Amino acid sequence: MQAIDIWRTLPISAVLARIKAITSVSESAGYTAWRQKFFCDRLVLATWAGLLWTIVQGGLLVTFFYFHVQKPGFAEITLICYALAAASVVANLLLQKTRIQRSCSELLFLGLCWSLTGFAQVGQLIIRQQAPEPQYFELNVALFTLIFLTLAALIPVRWKLHAIAQLGVLAFYFALQVASGLGPEEPGLEQVWVVLFQLWVCFICNLGVYLYEHLKRAEIASRQQLQTFVQTVSEDLRIPVVSSLQGLKGLLKQPGEQIVVLRSRLEAMLESGDRQFDLVNSLLDKARSSTRRDSSQRNQIQANGLFTQLANIGLKRIEKASRALGLKELAPSTAIKTNNSTIDYEVWRYQFVIERLRLVWWITFICTATLFIPEYLVGQVNPARVYGQYTYAVILLYLAAWSIFYRSKLGRDRPALLFISFASGIPLISQFFTTILGIVDPDVIVWTIVFLMMATLVPVCWRLHIISQIAVLTGYLLMTAAAGIEFYLTPLSWVWLGWYLFWICCICDITVYTYERLQQNEFDSRRQLRIFLHSVAHDLKTPVLGASLVLRNLLSRPGETLQVPRYVIERMVQGSDRQLHLINSLLEAHISPTQGIVCQCEPIALRAFTQSVIADVEPLLDRNQAVLANLVPADLPPVNVDPLQLWRVFENLMTNALKYNPPGVKLTLKAIVESGMVRCSVQDNGVGISSDLCKQIFDLYSRGAHVRRSPGLGLGLYLCQQIITAHGGKIGVISTPGSGSTFWFTLPLATSRPNKMPLYKLAR
Repeated sequence: MQAIDIWRTLPISAVLARIKAITSVSESAGYTAWRQKFFCDRLVLATWAGLLWTIVQGGLLVTFFYFHVQKPGFAEITLICYALAAASVVANLLLQKTRIQRSCSELLFLGLCWSLTGFAQVGQLIIRQQAPEPQYFELNVALFTLIFLTLAALIPVRWKLHAIAQLGVLAFYFALQVASGLGPEEPGLEQVWVVLFQLWVCFICNLGVYLYEHLKRAEIASRQQLQTFVQTVSEDLRIPVVSSLQGLKGLLKQPGEQIVVLRSRLEAMLESGDRQFDLVNSLLDKARSSTRRDSSQRNQIQANGLFTQLANIGLKRIEKASRALGLKELAPSTAIKTNNSTIDYEVWRYQFVIERLRLVWWITFICTATLFIPEYLVGQVNPARVYGQYTYAVILLYLAAWSIFYRSKLGRDRPALLFISFASGIPLISQFFTTILGIVDPDVIVWTIVFLMMATLVPVCWRLHIISQIAVLTGYLLMTAAAGIEFYLTPLSWVWLGWYLFWICCICDITVYTYERLQQNEFDSRRQLRIFLHSVAHDLKTPVLGASLVLRNLLSRPGETLQVPRYVIERMVQGSDRQLHLINSLLEAHISPTQGIVCQCEPIALRAFTQSVIADVEPLLDRNQAVLANLVPADLPPVNVDPLQLWRVFENLMTNALKYNPPGVKLTLKAIVESGMVRCSVQDNGVGISSDLCKQIFDLYSRGAHVRRSPGLGLGLYLCQQIITAHGGKIGVISTPGSGSTFWFTLPLATSRPNKMPLYKLAR
């Protein structure tokens, strides 16, 4: 009784507060451990990528200087510098195989970044001192942007460390200028433009890393919250069950068919059961609130027209093409056809794209306005640069027009078109003015900054990123061909441009793909939590409520000592024992989600088994004035099942029939041998189910029309389907509105299945 007293004095709010406290304490340690491992693993990948880039980039530059520039010593200087860079990267790789990786991983990261940029800067400075035409060797903005982007994409954690590395690169560049006695390579105003551009690149890279870390922290918190809920709630639920079980078994030691029980003991057991029932309801309310938020968001998106048909012919062609390519991002009307488990993610992604596009617009607007000022001043001094003013002016006008489209209903209904119009429109505007000047080179700097910004700030729908990149490349080729510009670049120059653009696009798309996978994992963790909460609430609520009804009935008798039939105590012992097994099963299923649980199958006689289930739900039958007929034959061959999991199936189906039908419903249990399986059915003569709902009733969060009278979560039938499928059977429903419903499922005969079989992960 001591444990029951402890449970009785433990408020529900204290239980939930303890769960929150444990989660907050373990979250920080869990995230720190993950970040360190992730950082070290990705550092290896980034180092190999840096080695590949150094070899290819150095080889292309050496070839360029040797065959085209043909200046004495240029090729040799470049070869030496890139060879030293490659050697430092190889040394970095070797150090990562030692204990230094764990203790000084930050220094290895800084060394990698500074090696990839530092030797190239030294070589560039030496060449500039000897070059009669220094305009060929301006500040390598493309180099810095490429390195910063690659590191931010492959190692998207520790944004402060990224900022230190970037500041080190820029500081080293200016220190070289001062030490060499050379002035800036560009005029003063152009130097201001270059510095501003590079600072914007650093800001966007670091912002992308920060957002990635923020998402991963939330994903780890969700997963740890799930595990903490399972452990804490299972422990708190087990206390009254174990205590009640011990007390009831002690009562069974009395001889005779009538057992004497003190009223105070029954009152303590009832109070303990009520506390347990309150905890179950509080967890159910938590899951309901989360589900209601998702439902309201989903309904709001539908009201905004996300899932409506495309209206004009041009958009219909885009949708048709996207469906042919398998790009559901461009066909929002198809999103509603996906199963319910993916709708939550689709809704989140829609809102994410809409909100992040607004952030991108503001950053682009401020960045363009900032860079426009020095560009305008340069144009006043150098008329040859006046085209830059027009470029920025048109981009600002385009941003204003795009903001109007963004706020329109058409834009809100078509987030994919918003994305593509933004990601491809700005590079094409810049390319248009470049083409007017007769320049054949693609405007890789603008391409880079736009692709980088979209990949770091809108890291979802990776297919849309690819489409935008292809659209920019296609527009460039069409503009060049329409202008009649001759492609005078050498094959080596085209190889370098192709290599650079491929690297940029590849890194951006990989970043988006990995980010989106991470977000999907977070949604899976949240969904697992909701399913666990429902499992606890739904599967434990019925036996706890049944025991409470029995105790209240006993306590309605007068006297300080009560005569209780032995079979009642035995039934309560069986119910408590089953609760304990169920709690252990839930703990096993959710603490080890990668392995799932094992169905402990054994031959059972179905008639006796169903009688036990009926006895367990008998208090609910009486309360609902329901009648149940058990027509399962006594001579039916035994089935090979897990009794605990099958109990959940029968209990779910019977309690659902009571929950969604008015009082006085009649239930019928049947079972026959059919095609080597046993076909079981739970039939009622209630209100029935519509044909549309029958098609999706076993999906996640699917609910009927009587939700106001019974506000459940709609996960019970999904769990039933998972359990029956794990046994190798099938489950379905036959119903007509107004004529009742028949839920059927098949089970294997005892001679056709092994004793153990894996059970599907209930949260998947």
